[in-house]
Amino acid sequence: MPHNADFPPAKKFKPGSVFFRQEKNKPGMLLPRKGTNNNKNVSIDVQRKQLPIHQAKPQLLNQLRQLQNAILIGETGSGKTTQIPQYLYEAGIGRQGLIAITQPRRVAAISLAGRVAEEKRTQLGKLVGYTVRFEDVTSSETKLKFMTDGMLLREAIGDPMLLRYTVVVLDEAHERTVHTDVLFGVVKAAQRRRRELNKVPLKVIVMSATMDVDLFSEYFNKSPVLYLEGRQHPIQIYYTKQPQSDYLQAALVSVFQIHQEAPPSHDILVFMTGQEEIEALARTCRDIAKHLPDGCGSMVVIPLYASLPPAQQLRVFQPAAKGCRKVILSTNIAETSVTISGIKYVIDTGMVKAKRFNPDSGLEVLAVQRVSKAQAWQRAGRAGREDSGFCYRLYTEQEFDSLIPMTVPEIQRCNLAGVMLQLMALGIPDVMNFDFMSKPSSEAIRSAVEHLELLGAVEKKKEQVLLTALGKKMASFPLEPRYAKVRSMTRRTPAAVTNHQNISLSIPCPRPSCCPRTTPALRRS
Repeated sequence: MPHNADFPPAKKFKPGSVFFRQEKNKPGMLLPRKGTNNNKNVSIDVQRKQLPIHQAKPQLLNQLRQLQNAILIGETGSGKTTQIPQYLYEAGIGRQGLIAITQPRRVAAISLAGRVAEEKRTQLGKLVGYTVRFEDVTSSETKLKFMTDGMLLREAIGDPMLLRYTVVVLDEAHERTVHTDVLFGVVKAAQRRRRELNKVPLKVIVMSATMDVDLFSEYFNKSPVLYLEGRQHPIQIYYTKQPQSDYLQAALVSVFQIHQEAPPSHDILVFMTGQEEIEALARTCRDIAKHLPDGCGSMVVIPLYASLPPAQQLRVFQPAAKGCRKVILSTNIAETSVTISGIKYVIDTGMVKAKRFNPDSGLEVLAVQRVSKAQAWQRAGRAGREDSGFCYRLYTEQEFDSLIPMTVPEIQRCNLAGVMLQLMALGIPDVMNFDFMSKPSSEAIRSAVEHLELLGAVEKKKEQVLLTALGKKMASFPLEPRYAKVRSMTRRTPAAVTNHQNISLSIPCPRPSCCPRTTPALRRS
């Protein structure tokens, strides 16, 4: 295949000379931890004992036995996500029911369940299981249940007090997805209701690497905050010399700079905004890789985004063949929770797709925008999970300094119609005044209720908003309200739908201009 003239010839790629300069040592940078052991051949039991959290196990368990609510700040690499559920189970905390561990993303829920099952030497689906949309790998033996936050919310519709569970661990709480924020209020209400009815208490543990500690502690009744040191290896940060007008071009050049100089066992993780960008860059990387000079080595390019089937998402955890470099092109799905072995280099485009909703027009869009500083540090941390690493930021240091500190919670920038429908299905008496950690605007709430009223899902009576019979049916489907209405008006039952991953909908469109362009399932972002 002829060389693409839009890209520089491979022989001109020289690491460090095109874009980057090294970051000065600053207070607050990611620092090395002493005494870590990187031997990958040690047994699982030894690996568990080498985690930083192991030294704090007695003190942690002593605190968690006494507390009904706890905020746990565990630095990247501390082992909190895999070890805390096991510590609780082994100590008999929460034995009267299940221990739920929620994750914002299904790839994290699946991979973490697999890892914990391996550490417990049990078959996945027995003692340790997971539940994600359209997939339930649990049994009557399951005690440690990893799940997406959306799945626990759906369970709460039938069981608002979450009586099956004695402990709920809300992991990666800093991500502040819609489901996570709603779940905060749901578990808080379940705790209060169980206390009032003298039921078995519900213990709630909120975990993250970074978060607004004061906000979370205040929301969960002034909960104590427990800090846990992590095992973060040194990371060299590089910035571009000048702002980049084309971050995709910059990412491409950076990949091949690294590929020509670094050992093939050092894998690369590139953060991008969405499926279309990822697939386009993947094709270009594969084409250029065919025409590299002898001695450059081969590479395997693996995409990672939310709409990929779980089996394809899990490919990122498989090691590349000997002498072959793994290049992972990912959305922000790889920012937290998961540890991908072999990652030595992170390329951060500094961009992310985020939902934005205009309540006046009723339109919700996915817009490309700058990441927050918290996201940038999460991305950099992916390079230092197993060994020292490098992060190439495709923006200047001045641009980094201008980033907002934390990401705006999704609940404050998305369409709330589905949220309001779920809250009413949960039996929340006053959805307009639900106990959100970060309350959405009154305009967004009003717009959501009006939308549901137009769909016939709710009705107003004496200044109260009530769920209709149609609304109850709609709430039983894991779909947006407008699609749920079409689905609920067919003769098929919710059970028939939830057993099938691919659902075809025929939606009447009032005018051609309002109809979205359709794409094949595997191309959907």
